[in-house]
Amino acid sequence: MDKYKVSVVVPTYNSGLFLNAFFDSMMYQSIGFENIQVIFVDDNSDDEYTLYLLELFDKNFSNVKSIFLDENNGFPGKGRNIGLDLSNAEYIVFSDHDDTYVPEAFEVMYDAANEKKVDMLITNYYRIFPSERLEVETVFGGEHVLVNDFKQDTRLFSIDPAIWCKMFRKDFLIDNDIHFLQGMLAEDLYFFIVSLFKSKRTYYLDDFFSYNYNIRNVEGDKSTIHIRNKKYLGKMVEGYYELDKYLTESNLEEFFALIFNMHFVYWITSLVLSDISNDEKLELIKFINPLLKKNVEIIPGFDERIYSNLTNPILEDNYNEILKIISSIKRYRGILNKITDIF
Repeated sequence: MDKYKVSVVVPTYNSGLFLNAFFDSMMYQSIGFENIQVIFVDDNSDDEYTLYLLELFDKNFSNVKSIFLDENNGFPGKGRNIGLDLSNAEYIVFSDHDDTYVPEAFEVMYDAANEKKVDMLITNYYRIFPSERLEVETVFGGEHVLVNDFKQDTRLFSIDPAIWCKMFRKDFLIDNDIHFLQGMLAEDLYFFIVSLFKSKRTYYLDDFFSYNYNIRNVEGDKSTIHIRNKKYLGKMVEGYYELDKYLTESNLEEFFALIFNMHFVYWITSLVLSDISNDEKLELIKFINPLLKKNVEIIPGFDERIYSNLTNPILEDNYNEILKIISSIKRYRGILNKITDIF
C-alpha cells in the first residue's frame, strides 16, 4: 500500500534561496504535509547553502528524501527519473526547484484524480513576473475535459507540456515504463505526449491554476524560457528527434504536426531572438531541418504569417536562405516576444 497521497519530485542544482520558498509551499498545502512525500535529487551542486538546506530537510522530516548525484548531468530528466523510481505515493508530481504551488494545489488535484480515477490530471498555472501575475490562456475556455482516449479531444495536444502542473498515477507510469529523456531537453514534451497516448483516462481542469511559474530575465538569473544559446537550442532538437522516433515506431506519425507545429514556432522564434553567431545558427538549422520539412509539408508557414517565407527554403534544404530570412525577421521583436510568451 502506498504510504503517501502525493510524491513531489524536485531536481535541484545550486537552488539556494529558491528552496525555502518552494519548501514553504509544501509545508502549507491544504492536503496536509504529512500526506506529501518530497524527493529532492541534486545534480551535484557546488553551492554550500543548497547542500545545507537539502541535508536539513532530509534530516528533520521523515517524508523528505534528498538524493545527491556524484556527477552533474546538466538536465532535469535523470533526477526526475530517479525520483519517480523512489516514489512511495499513489500519485506523483514533478516540480522545478525555483517555483511554488498554490496552497490548495494538491488537495484539488488529488481529489479530482481520485474521483475520476485518472491516469493523468492536467491543470493550469500562473506566470509570475516581477510586477504582475498572469493566468495562462488556452483554447479550452475554462472547460473540464475528461477523455478515455486522446483521440476524443485532440485539442489536448495544444496544452503546454509544462510538467509541473500535471499529476500522474504512479502505477500508470511504472506499468507503461514512461520515463523522461536524459541528457537533453524537450524531456517534458516527450513525457507528456507519451503519457497522453497511453493514458486510458485523462482529466483537464482548465479553470484551476495550481502552480506559480516564476519568470526571471536578468543577467545571471534567467528562467529557462529566456535561455537561447546553442547548447540549449541543440538539446531541444535532440529531444524533438526522440519524440519523432517514438511516433514513427508507434505508428502515430499522423499526429506529428498537431504535436510539433507550435513547438517549432517557439524554437524558430528562440533562434531568431538568440545572439549566437550565424555559423552556429546555420549548424542548428541543418540539424533541425528534416523535422521542419516534415512539418511544412502538412502546415506550410507554421500557421504564423511571419514565417510563411520559410516554407520553400525548408523544403529545398536551402539553409543559407533560411538563415537570411531568419536574420531579416529579427526586427519584428515585438511580435516575436508575443509568440514566446505563449510558452
